[in-house]
Parts: sequence; structure tokens; C-alpha cells
Amino acid sequence: MKNSKVIQLFNCSVIALLFTACTNHSTVIEGTLPSDKYDNEKVYWVPFEGASSKTVDSTWIHKNTFRLVVSGQNRNKMGIVRLHYLLRWGIQDILIFTESGTVKVKLDSISSATGTPLNDVLQNWKDRKMRYDREAYALRKKFRNASPNDTTEIKEEFKKVTAGYHNDIYQIVTENKDNEVGKFILKISDREK
Repeated sequence: MKNSKVIQLFNCSVIALLFTACTNHSTVIEGTLPSDKYDNEKVYWVPFEGASSKTVDSTWIHKNTFRLVVSGQNRNKMGIVRLHYLLRWGIQDILIFTESGTVKVKLDSISSATGTPLNDVLQNWKDRKMRYDREAYALRKKFRNASPNDTTEIKEEFKKVTAGYHNDIYQIVTENKDNEVGKFILKISDREK
């Protein structure tokens, strides 16, 4: 009888652990940095809106890596992962949506984040925007140095590149119209027009 109670207690414990594991909705941001000069410094997740000392999460950097567990009050929000302002030279901030799961972040001169569905969408949007910015910059430079005979062709190429970019962003927004990341990208894109 004693053994059956132990087995029953063990089974209940296993079920409780499995249930807890399946319902864990935490957000973890795991990241790397390019060198050890950032060791023993802090990395921050700062809300995109309403930032204050009470709404910022942070953790220490150790051996070029960090692991930040986002507090419950900051889940399902848009924010920015960044270093202290004195350390930001050469390190690009990165947008992170704090959905459940583990986000893998690489902080560097061009930062990136992947690992959860909505952060993958943000990274896709960022990659597309950076590609467009490079193309637009090159065309503007080409236009400034062009002869009057070539400017019409360059203007048409710029229109084509811009239309392709806007179509791609529209597709990303359409596929994410019911989530916070899609709404955020739409809001930012509307400001750019």
C-alpha cells in the first residue's frame, strides 16, 4: 500500500511538471556580442512605448553572451534590445517582440534576431528594408552623378525598386494584419511615405 502511494505521488508530480512545461509562456532573449569588451556590462530590453525605470528589463553580459528573461509585465510587447548609451558605438539596437519562446539575438554592427514566429517576421522586414535602403542609396548616388540624358532612366529604375519594396512590405503586413508585429510594421511604413 505504501508503494502504491509513492507511485501515485510520483505520477502526479510528473504530470504536474509536464503541465507546467507545456504552459510555460516565458520570453527569453539569448544573445551574443562581437567581443569580450562588453563583459560585465548590462544589456537592456526597453519597451518601444512607455519606457521607464520600472518597465525596462536587463541582465549582465558574460563571456560575450547574455540571457535575459523578460518580466511578465513586458510580455507581448514591442521593445528594443540595446546596450548602455556609452557602449552603443558600433552596436546596432534590435527590435524584439516579447512573445513566448526563446529569441536568439546577435548584437553587432548589423544586429539580428530569430527564433520565434513574430521575431522572424521582424527580421524579414528589417532585411528587406535594408536591401531597399542600399538600392535606393545607390540609385540616388548614380542620379547625382548622371548626365541629363540618363536621369529619366534612373528615375524609372528608382520607381520600380520602390514599388517592389512597397509590394513586399504590403505582403508582410497582410500576412500579419492580426498581430502586433504586423500593426507595428504598418505604422512604421505609413510614416515613411
